Amino acid sequence: MKEQYIDFVVTWLDPNDPEWQKSYAKYSPSSKGDMSKARFRDMKIFRYWFRAVEQYAPWVRKVFLITNGKFPDWINKECQKLELVKHEDYMPQSCLPTFNSCAIELHMHKIKGLSEHFVYFNDDMILNAPVEPDYYFKNGLPCDMNKETCYNVPIYTEKDRFGIYMSMMANIGIINRHFRRWDTVRQSPRRWFGPHLGLRGLLMSGMLSRQRLFVGFSNYHTEQAFLKTIFDEVWEKEPDFMSASCSRFREEVIANPYIFRYWQLASNRFYPQKKDSHFFFLTERGAMDQIERTILQSEGTSICLNDTSLCSDSDYEYIKDRLQHILDKKYPKQSSFELPRH
Repeated sequence: MKEQYIDFVVTWLDPNDPEWQKSYAKYSPSSKGDMSKARFRDMKIFRYWFRAVEQYAPWVRKVFLITNGKFPDWINKECQKLELVKHEDYMPQSCLPTFNSCAIELHMHKIKGLSEHFVYFNDDMILNAPVEPDYYFKNGLPCDMNKETCYNVPIYTEKDRFGIYMSMMANIGIINRHFRRWDTVRQSPRRWFGPHLGLRGLLMSGMLSRQRLFVGFSNYHTEQAFLKTIFDEVWEKEPDFMSASCSRFREEVIANPYIFRYWQLASNRFYPQKKDSHFFFLTERGAMDQIERTILQSEGTSICLNDTSLCSDSDYEYIKDRLQHILDKKYPKQSSFELPRH
């Protein structure tokens, strides 16, 4: 296989930055979007993300760190593998300032110098064991598991409202405007009835065998491999909806980055691969013992430590301190992405 370059992209925010706080205070009173604390809180564990990359994916070509312009004080700006990116470097001025992570993610393909093959991480998704390039891409295609589901039923709660359910439904609606499930499956039946789906996945494929439209995919809140050209294609086909999704604050009926993953699946531009080597945790007190075991025993290739609006301020402080302690045990050695300590 021809050598391909793979980049990592990661987003980060310093919620204690005075300039960001000033801007947030200016725009938030008039917003109807999602402004929960969990969207912006910082667990103070980001340096371990870089240590994990250096230890477990030393082959990565470049790491693109996206922020609003404020970078971590400890970041080594001279690191040859590191590219620092501000929102203004690649996003339209009309979108800025933005407090909508989806808007930041939907424009990622415009980052100067980004490889066609890249893997996108949230800052709460940390490598937990060694990975090779073919974990993310094979034969030039992103590795993914196209397991379908008809059980992504919206749930409404007073505190979390619809969460991301409406965005997911909007993504599927856009996909069904441009693709027909029957045609996609007929083009590559092995992708849609392959052993990588597992028994339940195959049963679901059988149940949906007469379904003309896509009804939903199982979603994995982990790092995601993308083709940059897919972003270009979606924007070209749906410029109005994509632009409308870039509201200043996250709203309920907008596109999110899963739309690019769904487009890769619906157009058969993916390499079928079982996706069971990652762990997802909501950060809460009751999960901390299991989180510690998972991290220190290197269970799974990656782990997501997801903050939520259900986590109280007191729990947040406890969890933040404990996570720092656990990750310092796992990754005690500084990376080249960090300024050396004196």
